[in-house]
Formats: sequence, structure tokens, C-alpha cells
Amino acid sequence: MTSPKRPSLPQRVPFFYGWVMVFVGGLSIAASAPGQTNLIAIFVDPMIEGLDVSRSTISTLFAAGTLAASFGMAIIGFMIDRYGPRSIMIFSVLVFGGIVMLMGAVPSEPEIATIIGLFLGFFGLRLLGRGALNMLGTIMVSLWFRKKRGRATSYASGAGWLVGLGVFPPIASWLIGDFGWRETWFVMGVGIWIIMLPPAFFLIRRTPESVGLLPDGEKPVENNGETAAGELIAPVSVDPEDNWTVREAIRTRSLYFILFASMAWATLGAGMVFHHTSLLEARGVSSNAAAWSISAIAVMNFIGNLIAGRLNDRFPNNYTLVVAQSSLMVALLLALVVNNEWQAWVYAGLLGVTQGMVLNTGNVIWANYFGRKNLGSIRGATTWVVGVTSAIGPLPIGLLFDVTGGYTIGLWLYIVLLAPMIISAALAVKPVRPPRPAEADGVLTTDTPD
Repeated sequence: MTSPKRPSLPQRVPFFYGWVMVFVGGLSIAASAPGQTNLIAIFVDPMIEGLDVSRSTISTLFAAGTLAASFGMAIIGFMIDRYGPRSIMIFSVLVFGGIVMLMGAVPSEPEIATIIGLFLGFFGLRLLGRGALNMLGTIMVSLWFRKKRGRATSYASGAGWLVGLGVFPPIASWLIGDFGWRETWFVMGVGIWIIMLPPAFFLIRRTPESVGLLPDGEKPVENNGETAAGELIAPVSVDPEDNWTVREAIRTRSLYFILFASMAWATLGAGMVFHHTSLLEARGVSSNAAAWSISAIAVMNFIGNLIAGRLNDRFPNNYTLVVAQSSLMVALLLALVVNNEWQAWVYAGLLGVTQGMVLNTGNVIWANYFGRKNLGSIRGATTWVVGVTSAIGPLPIGLLFDVTGGYTIGLWLYIVLLAPMIISAALAVKPVRPPRPAEADGVLTTDTPD
């Protein structure tokens, strides 16, 4: 008689292993910070001075790098579904850390080398930081949770952004001031390897079913455990989920309403954060206060994540999107009149709340609407669209600043663009699958799609 195998690590821990995935997901999101607009913004002015490029030039290269990276997201999403989060995480961390270090080696001359170096650097930062590490962190959580998905994602995303964008920017600002922007890029790249490689190798597991568990730590219908040969049997859930394929998802109107609504933060929010320091300085706020106010974005991002997590587990997700985008509208209006430090902190706080709510909802809505089985492919197929709009975001307000010497016209442009996006959020209801032939004939089928 064959003795059963020793339970795996996820089965031995005294709590649901999904919370370990929340921890690793939070680390991944924190480690993505060098590829996020919030942290790159700290480097913009020093790099403009050090490389002798204009603000519109660096904005254009950032947009081009982001745009090019966006088209790679569909491939990354497919690879996550094909090979699992662990393999893609290890690869992404190794390459991303190297790219972050190489950002400090961008040459200041000749000009063509500077342009190529910045483009390739922004491309790598956005593809693997904002793209792969950020998407992996939230997909891992979505794969391990269903009923508590909003709350679990809020912990991972909120804490990840709090650490990544609340701690990293002040440290980066200090390092840049004392040692220089080139050295700071190198230090951050080494830090990413130290933070992410151990958990990527030893802690990540693909899904709860792959280790004999169920999402949320749910009790199975029948705990079969394993066969006589010790082979693990995936437990059966009491509440099977409806999994949509990419082809099925793109045929729903809801997907396009979600995409258009998501452009609010991707386009407008990214533009506001990218030019955050410059905008506040132009309104009379000191450079030091403007830099530190980015910490308020991170703190309020965490709070916005927690709020949205609770709302998304209890109410339709599109309701949360409407609330978040209304908060962004208030922030844009405040940006028109901000002229002192306390107003700058309020403005930054509103941006943070908006960012947290949009990020949480944007991360959970795809799994809540379309299931977990093809989540990577669906996220990848849609994230590139959001990435394209994110690439465009900082460009118009940067160009208008170069032409007019201020941000007022650019802010009004953003306000006008936001209105239809709020309407789209309200229309982004959960899709209903058309009845299958058996159901149309009055015969109830319990099959779920592959």
C-alpha cells in the first residue's frame, strides 16, 4: 500500500495560503514602483537637466515607450495563463531589475544615443514594471480569492502602492539630492532583486486548486484529498464560477464600457501624476513640498484601495468606478485653484483616493465579470488598450505647458474628457451570458464554459 505524500506547504500552514499570495502580490506591486508614473516623475526634472533635453521631449519619449510596451501586455497575459505566475515573475524580476540599473547609464551625448536610451529605458520600465509586476501581483490574488477578492486585492494593491510610492519617492528624492539620479537608478535595481527573487522562487503557487485547496479557503463539496497513489485531486467547489474565454468577453458591451471608463485614470490621472511636481511648483508650491506631497498620494491610495475593496465585495463594481471618477473630477477642479501647501496636500490626497479606488476596481472587475480561468489573457488583451491611453496622457498637458507656459488649458481639456468616461462607468454592468440552446428549450444546464 502506497503511503500518502506529505502535505505541501500551502496545506501545512495554519491559515489560508491565499494570504501568502496577498503578501507576495503586495511586494510585487511595491517593486513595480520604478516603472510607475509616480516614481518616474521624481526623476523627470533631474534627468531633463542632466541630459539636456526639453520637457516635451522626455514626455514624448515616455509616451512612446509606454505605447510600445502596451502592445506587449497581451503576450504577457497569455504567458501567465500558459506557464503560471511563478515562472513569469522570476523572469520579469530578473530583467526588470537590470533595466532599472541601466536607466542610470543613459548617455548625455550624442543626442541620438540619449533619445534611444530613454526610449528603451521607458519601454522596459513600463512593460515589466507597470505591466508585468503590477499585473502579476493582482492576478495572483484574483486567482486565490473570489468572495473576498475585493478586500484581498485592496490589501495587496493598497500596501504595495503605499510602500512603493509612499516610501520610494522620498528615498529616491533624498538619494538623487545626495548622490545623483544615475546612482539612484542603480540602487533601486539591486533592491528589486533583493526584495523579489526569494519570494518568487519559494512562495508563489499557481492556484488554490493546484495544491488541493479552494478559493477563499472554502470547504469543498467532498474532500477527496488524493488518490491511493498520493496524487492530488482538485477539490470541488460548492459554487462553480462562470469562466468566459477572451473571444466571448470581447463580444460583450460591458468590456468596452469598462475599457473606456478605465481611460479616466490611465489617461488623465497619469498625466496629472507625471507632471505633479511641476504643476504644483507652477502654482507657487515649493519644490520640497511638491515632492513630499507624492507621499500623500500613496497614503490615500491605500485608503482608497481599502474603501473600494469593501465596496466591490458588496456592490456592483461599476458603482465604485463612478465614485472614483467623481473624485478625480473634484481633484481636477481643485488643481485649477491650488496655490499653497495645504491645498496641495488635499489635491494630492484626492488623486490618491481616486487612484486607489480605480486600481482596486480595475483589478477585480475582470475576474468578477469573466472568471479566473482565462484571466491573464483577458487582462493582457485589455491592459494594452489602457496602456496606450496612459502613454498619451502626459503628452498633451506637457505640450500645452511648453506652448502656453501653464497648465490651465490642459486641466480644462482633462475635465471635458472626463465627463463621458463617468457615464461609461455607470453603463459598465456585469455581462449576462446569452442562454444556451438547452436552456432556451427549457432544459437547465449546469455546465460551465471552458
